[in-house]
Amino acid sequence: MSERGSFVTNYIYCSECFNVCKKILLSKDKNLCSIVVPSWENGEELPIIAGKVGGMYAYEEVVIFANYYVPEIEKLICHPVQICVFTENGYHRVFLINSKKE
Repeated sequence: MSERGSFVTNYIYCSECFNVCKKILLSKDKNLCSIVVPSWENGEELPIIAGKVGGMYAYEEVVIFANYYVPEIEKLICHPVQICVFTENGYHRVFLINSKKE
């Protein structure tokens, strides 16, 4: 059985951090499919990324973020970023990602 969850970032006002998150989170494959949220006025991008995350077992959506995406993001950002992951079975987890840049 497959699990289909979703995720969304907070507004990421730092352009450097937003670019890091876009590089890591923007994808279109079986397990991750995401977009930058468009503005409702002029078609420009809002500094928000949202999408779907899939797994093979319950709660794997959160495990994928905890073990792969969060560590990759924290190595490269300079400001805190929040990502909320919603699992198919109704659970959610908010990751507060702080910079571990050396």
